[in-house]
Amino acid sequence: MLKHRAVIISPVACALGVVVALGLAANLAGAQTASDKDKQKKEGWETGLNAGLNLTRGNSKTMLLNGGILSEYKKSSNEFRLDIQGAYGESATTPGGGSNSTEQTTVQNVKGIADYKRLVSERDYGYANVELLHDHMADIDYRLIAGPGLGHFFLKSDLNILSAEGGVAYMRQQLSDDVHNTVNLRLAQRYETKFLAGSKLWESAEYLPAFNDFGNYLINFEVGAEAAMTERVNLRVVFLDQFNSRPAQDKARNDLQLNAGIGFKL
Repeated sequence: MLKHRAVIISPVACALGVVVALGLAANLAGAQTASDKDKQKKEGWETGLNAGLNLTRGNSKTMLLNGGILSEYKKSSNEFRLDIQGAYGESATTPGGGSNSTEQTTVQNVKGIADYKRLVSERDYGYANVELLHDHMADIDYRLIAGPGLGHFFLKSDLNILSAEGGVAYMRQQLSDDVHNTVNLRLAQRYETKFLAGSKLWESAEYLPAFNDFGNYLINFEVGAEAAMTERVNLRVVFLDQFNSRPAQDKARNDLQLNAGIGFKL
C-alpha cells in the first residue's frame, strides 16, 4: 500500500514543485506590477466558462466531456467564489468489428463549491463554505460538506496570493445505500500566481479528518494552469487528486483526473 501511495504522490509533488518554482520565478524575474488596465478594473463579479471534449470513432467509440463555470466577486472586505465543474464520459466496443456495440459510462461527476470570505484585517479573514459532490463511478450519491473557519493571507497582491485556512466542517454523505455523518477538522491552503499576459497557475490542497476517527479522512488536491490565447480565450489544464480513506464498498480510495480544454472570460 505504501508503494502505491508513493507512485501517486510523486507526480503530485512534482506538479506542485513546478507551480511553486514558476511562482517564485515570476516574483524574482523583475518585481512585476499589474498593468494599468488591471489596476483600473472595477471591483465586482468576474466570471469564466470552461469546456473540453475528447472523441474517438472507429474500432473504439468514446466520448469525454468536461466543463464548468467559475465566478468570483471582490469588493471592499467581501470575497465570494462559486465554482461548479462536471465531467461525463462513455465508451462502446464492437466485438469482432460487427455492428453490435456495448456501451458503458466511464465518468459521471459534478462538484459545486460556494466560498465566502470576510476580511477582518488586511491579511486575516473569516470564511464559510459549502461543497456538494456527486460521483456515480465512486458510488457517491451525494457528499455535502459545510462549515466556518479562519484564514490568513501570507501573500496578497495583484499577481500572487497564498492563503491558509483552518476550521470545522460538517459532512454528510451517501455511499451506495449507507448514509454517514461526521464532524471534521478542515485544513486547507491555496496558491495562485498571475502573469501580465493574462495567464495564471494555481494549486490548492485540503485535508478533512473526522474528529472521532482521524483514520477517516479526505484529501483533495488540485493544480492547474491557464495560458492566454486572446484577452478572453485561454487554454486550460487541471489535474485533480481526490483521496478517500473510507470509500464505498469495492471502490478505490484514490481518484485521479486530468482535464484539458478551453476557457472563456465573460
